Amino acid sequence: MLRMVSFNMDYYWHFSQIDADHHVTTVMEPTEKERIQTPCPQSDYNYFYYLVYILYTPLYICGPIITFNDFISQMRTPCSKLTKKYVVIYALRLAAVILTMEFTLHYLYVVAISKAQAWNNDTPLQLSMIGYFNLLIIWMKLLIPWRFFRLWALSDGIWPEENMIRCMSNNFSAQRFWKSWHRSFNRWTIRYIYIPLGGSKYFAFSMWVVFTFVAIWHDIELKLLAWGWLICLFLLPEFVGSRLFTFKKFGHTWYYRFVCGLGAVCNILMMMVANLVGFCLGLDGMKAMIIQIFSSADGLVFIILVMSCLYVAAQIMFEIRESEKRRGDPKWTM
Repeated sequence: MLRMVSFNMDYYWHFSQIDADHHVTTVMEPTEKERIQTPCPQSDYNYFYYLVYILYTPLYICGPIITFNDFISQMRTPCSKLTKKYVVIYALRLAAVILTMEFTLHYLYVVAISKAQAWNNDTPLQLSMIGYFNLLIIWMKLLIPWRFFRLWALSDGIWPEENMIRCMSNNFSAQRFWKSWHRSFNRWTIRYIYIPLGGSKYFAFSMWVVFTFVAIWHDIELKLLAWGWLICLFLLPEFVGSRLFTFKKFGHTWYYRFVCGLGAVCNILMMMVANLVGFCLGLDGMKAMIIQIFSSADGLVFIILVMSCLYVAAQIMFEIRESEKRRGDPKWTM
């Protein structure tokens, strides 16, 4: 469905951009942005190329999403980043993730515990670890098929974007988390839904439409709608805070990084709650877990300790981002 929308929208936008003559072929290899935004010649928007794109085997079942313009562009001008060395290293990384998943599932039974809701009399620490490792397993079970099908496409000469460019545990910003989680789908929603709705100008409105679509696209379930709407609700504080409490205005103060650290802790906790509701425990399970944690003095002490640990982790993540920025690593903006 996403590929059908991509073909038709790219074809439609071709007519609105045709006067600008954007589809003139240059000698230099186009950038990633140019591949996506530059319309193809009108003759390329035909039924044969439509079927080739829709039914492209390596990415048909699962793999990262690639737009029609990008796909046709790469058929004509292969991506220079795609080398034999890159493909071999990528295959080894995929093998390492699969072995890690096998090791985790063999020794940790958190999925069975959460499915059976068998956490009565567990300590707050045990409850939080059940939730955390469930999220980690969800991250890996999505990472493995996405990387497998991307590896297949790379071996065939097509460069789709990596869907997960960061470890799940290396995220402190809700907005940046969704840019690096299922990244190709995130970029698809930005191009075909978010920007046509007005983009950042109407962020507070358009994000509800985007995440409602994303939830229904996954499946029509109440817990997934709750997941999408919780994300929107949890994005608002960061959106407002980042606009009011900017580095330009407050970066020179001694408390700027302290406040950012506290905001990061809140973001991490809210992201964990939203994803546990959507893909693990559901509304009832999450409610039961929160009640068990907050119904005792030990649970409150535990929450304080967790927030302290997350604060330290957030400061480390700040330093990682700074080092990426110094190196010119494109991931630092994610």
